[in-house]
Amino acid sequence: MRDFFIAVDDLTGYLVGVMRPRQSGDYKVIAATQLSDGMHLSDAIAAIKDQITAWLKAPHDVATRILVQGWRRRRFWIIARANLPLAFGAFAVGAALGAIIALATVWTSLAGWPMLIAALLIGAGAGVVLKGLADGMPKSGASQALTGSWAHFVVVTAAAIVGASLGSAGLLTFFFWRS
Repeated sequence: MRDFFIAVDDLTGYLVGVMRPRQSGDYKVIAATQLSDGMHLSDAIAAIKDQITAWLKAPHDVATRILVQGWRRRRFWIIARANLPLAFGAFAVGAALGAIIALATVWTSLAGWPMLIAALLIGAGAGVVLKGLADGMPKSGASQALTGSWAHFVVVTAAAIVGASLGSAGLLTFFFWRS
């Protein structure tokens, strides 16, 4: 037994058809159509019902799959675009952190435990900056689709790690390439 729903995705402006098996709590989007200014809601609902009926007859139909993939791509792009400032800021802080640690390694005679402690102190200071960056992001529209502090934490942390890796690797390569 399955349940079918039709929902409006306010984020993308699509009307989606959703199927949920009764034994499972998972939802599966099986149909999607974009709401446009020229299309009435009743026409869009009829189109979704036709797509659901087509999906019931042929679950792996290419035409329906292309429409659903278009909706997913659009949703991904809107969420990514809304969170780009957060990710870029974390990338920049991570790159600065990597550069500071790389410069401290090159310019000082710190090695071993003292360098580890210095890097931990720099990282702890940067952690406060990253947390402020994540908390300062406005929660509007698409950024709400990336819900929860864990999702923002993952975006910030991943971008900072990439930035720190590229920043420190770039500086260390610059300083030691000629050696």
